[in-house]
This record gives sequence, C-alpha cells and structure tokens, in this order.
Amino acid sequence: MRKNQQSGKMPKDQVMAFKVDAKLAELLASVKNKSELIRDAVYAYLGHLCPLCEGKGTIPANRSHEIELLLKQLEFATCGGCHTALPVMPRLRKLVKTMPKPDQLRLTEFEKTGELLCADCFEKADQCDTCGQHVPHGKLSSHLARRHAAVKA
Repeated sequence: MRKNQQSGKMPKDQVMAFKVDAKLAELLASVKNKSELIRDAVYAYLGHLCPLCEGKGTIPANRSHEIELLLKQLEFATCGGCHTALPVMPRLRKLVKTMPKPDQLRLTEFEKTGELLCADCFEKADQCDTCGQHVPHGKLSSHLARRHAAVKA
C-alpha cells in the first residue's frame, strides 16, 4: 500500500459495518469522526501492528535471515504463573536499568531466583513474607515448602 503523498496517511479503501444497540448508537452519534474512533479502539484492543510483518501476518522473505539471527540471540524462559514462553534478552543486567520500574523489579527478581513471571502474573502474584519473592497466585504454600522448609525445621 502506498501512503497518500499529501496527508502521509495510509488510504482507507475498505468499508466495514457492524450492528450496535440503541445506547451505543446514541453515544456514537455525538462523535465527530466515528471512523477514527473505531480504528483507534480496534488497534488499542488488538495491539499495535507487528514491526516485522506490519500487520500482514507473514514476514517478507528478505527479512527472514535477520529475524533468525535475532531469535538465535534470545533465550526463552517459561512464566511460572501462566506458563507462557517469554524471551529473555542477552545482557539482561545492562538493559534492566533502562526499563520501567515494574519491569526492573520483575526482571531483577528473575535474575536472582531464576523464576520468571510475565508482567500480568507478576502483578497478580503473592509475595513471600520470608524472602520477598513474588510467587504465582495460589502457589505460595508450595513455594514455602520448597524454599523455606529447612529454615523453619
């Protein structure tokens, strides 16, 4: 697709329609640019376009080699809460300092304990009173038995 040279925006060449209830129709009637609102809401809900495939769902053949090189640099660890595979970046210690505070805490804890939680599971996690580690919600008793049984015995 080519951008409109005057506005710099991608042309919108497909019309989509959907049904709404009376209350939503009334709310939308007060919106000046309904299309822009709906596009923004859909992107916010579904996430932003992938920088590699640009929303096409496929990676161009001429990019596959560089993507393979990037993937070979990553290590993967599994979230202790939801079991999602998460990439762990090389040189993590240097990068952690530049990340937002919640990620700094989460990844510093991973560095110390070797147990990784994704951002969502970390936010919902229980915190151990003994060691301060975040433990997937509902797994605190097994953490205490595994990590602190010798201390209490």
